[in-house]
Amino acid sequence: MSQMPEDVRTALERHLIEYCYAVDGLKDVEPLLDLFTDDAVADLTAIGLPMMNDKGDIRAFFEAVFADMTHHFHFISNFRPESWDADTGVGAMTAYVIGMGASKDGNTVEVQVKYRMECLQQDGAWKCRHYTISPMMPMPCSLSEIHGER
Repeated sequence: MSQMPEDVRTALERHLIEYCYAVDGLKDVEPLLDLFTDDAVADLTAIGLPMMNDKGDIRAFFEAVFADMTHHFHFISNFRPESWDADTGVGAMTAYVIGMGASKDGNTVEVQVKYRMECLQQDGAWKCRHYTISPMMPMPCSLSEIHGER
């Protein structure tokens, strides 16, 4: 593993930020999906949400999330390069996130988590091929009440 170049670090930070903006948009799932490879894995099992094994699973999950929520807000910080493979062009970055939301049924949720995205360039754009969320604090019951049956 070599040191992550500064331009790659910046690109991965921006990728994570774009993900938060796409999730917070709650209107169009396409900008969110554009951030992932077709065979991307999104593992949210550590916070009680599903494992998604491709872009189709990611689409289905977020279409349901967008349908259920009235508001989303994600604050992202503490970016840290985790790995860089110069031979394959694959880099991983972690960040701390505070995520908040309000659902159409009046329930609210706030989580403190760590995102990890493993990314590579495809067709000139950075894409996530493996995404995980890990809890930094205990998960609230409202998370499973709002998103538990996915």
